[in-house]
Amino acid sequence: MDSVPFHDSNIASIIENRSISSRHYANGNPQMHSSLVRRLLLERELEGHQGCVNTIAWNSKGSLLISGSDDTRINIWGYSNRKLVHCIDTGHSANIFCTKFVPETSDELVASGAADAEVRVFNRSRLSGRGIEETAITPSAHFQCHTRRVKKLAVEIGNPNVVWSASEDGTLRQHDFREGCSCPPVGSSHQECRNVLLDLRGAAKRSLSEPPKPPLALKSCDISTTRPHLLLVGGSDAFARLYDRRMLPPFTSFSRKMPPPPCVNYFCPMHLSERGR
Repeated sequence: MDSVPFHDSNIASIIENRSISSRHYANGNPQMHSSLVRRLLLERELEGHQGCVNTIAWNSKGSLLISGSDDTRINIWGYSNRKLVHCIDTGHSANIFCTKFVPETSDELVASGAADAEVRVFNRSRLSGRGIEETAITPSAHFQCHTRRVKKLAVEIGNPNVVWSASEDGTLRQHDFREGCSCPPVGSSHQECRNVLLDLRGAAKRSLSEPPKPPLALKSCDISTTRPHLLLVGGSDAFARLYDRRMLPPFTSFSRKMPPPPCVNYFCPMHLSERGR
């Protein structure tokens, strides 16, 4: 750590400025100060997966950690004792890429998205009394409407009813547990899930000056914690897109390809845009 070049100022001055400044960066600077970063040490290695760990997430209190892996298992860890609390055999047929605790459920509901294009939701109360042994439980919700890998899940603070999923099929879907807890795979005779919130299948750009042409494979998404109507997505081009959910068109099905909706803003480092604009 001593070889890492730091260019920060006196930490006492930063803390003093934080108390009188309303600017957001003043809160983050002390956490990245060299005097603190150099003290970071490995506290514990949590061993329990049998494949690459692709995703980790805290619960709202920071007391539990959830992880998902190529072994198609979800592990839930206790922070206080650094030990495995539950191991869930999810039933996914391919690598798990994303996991989340569903808010306002006392950490009972957890969600996963995987390379099998499925989103699954599990209720931890069904694990009561089963110890830490690997346990297969039936999902309380099972969504099979994506056609390619699910790379990221998002949840909204204070909302226990909805999970959003971003997939490499170019769509962002909103799964509302109040409207149903399952859907058949795309292509089946009964599949008509009208839960596509964003259809970006033809939205990829090489620069802001060019019209969108190629398919955009979504890789990430997130909901603002302070302004939950704001939604950010990232994909296979160089741009992150910010949307206002209140301004989006009505939900559609995957069978009806829609033109990309306008976004509030684009974000892109200059060196990643082909033409730098």
